[in-house]
Amino acid sequence: MKKQIFLFFVLTFVFISYAAAFNIRVDIRKVELKITSGDSSRGGIIVENPTENEILVKAYLEDFSYIAPHDGAKKFFPPGSTEYSCAKWITFSPQEFRLAPFSKQKVSYTVSVPEAARGGHYAVLFFETALGEVPDNQGANILVLGRIGSLFLINTDESIKQAELINLSTKTKAIEAGLHNTGNTILTAKGSFYIMNNEGKVFDRGKITDIYLSPGDNAEVSLPIGENVPAGNYTLMATFDLEGGDILVKEIDFYLGPGGILNISSVRD
Repeated sequence: MKKQIFLFFVLTFVFISYAAAFNIRVDIRKVELKITSGDSSRGGIIVENPTENEILVKAYLEDFSYIAPHDGAKKFFPPGSTEYSCAKWITFSPQEFRLAPFSKQKVSYTVSVPEAARGGHYAVLFFETALGEVPDNQGANILVLGRIGSLFLINTDESIKQAELINLSTKTKAIEAGLHNTGNTILTAKGSFYIMNNEGKVFDRGKITDIYLSPGDNAEVSLPIGENVPAGNYTLMATFDLEGGDILVKEIDFYLGPGGILNISSVRD
């Protein structure tokens, strides 16, 4: 029996020998829709074959969730198996098609939101094709498959986007915390911070790595204190842009002692 292995191309590329030969492009990598509960929305994704060979493409849905370290990495699940799935709401056509060299195919979709749906719901529509065959250690041929995905991010009625900075602690020259998604939608948080003394003089600034959080999840956040900051009393102002005009701001008062020892005195919104 011919074995199969997959190469995954979802928003990022895997740089191995077969990556250069990957032979599908899509024009929309992220379908973001606001749909009132009980309504539907239609659209299309263009799938392109940029090669001189005919290819067979299979399309199918899966669920996904962001996983630690919450830098955009995902885990995939069977369609409709996760709490915030919208895979069962999506119909699409065609589900399998051949693409002639340098040709395109529109895959039409309809998202039908149930009346009772609330918050954010998510899925990914994969487009899969064969890349070739390689022999394994026993000489059997292994079929190498590649796939690229278009994410579906559907916000329905009563979608709540909010977060909290929790579990603040300190280590040498750093404040650590957890960013907790307390809403019912996926969060993409872009953060920054600055440190000022009691006179308002800024001593340090920093950027927080972008964070991707599924509802209910936590991500570790580190706020390092620069080597140029002398001992004394300071306030760290941390701002997280949650997109769509939503922000989270925290003011953290702390004392920086000799050797980089920190002591947090108060935290404010």
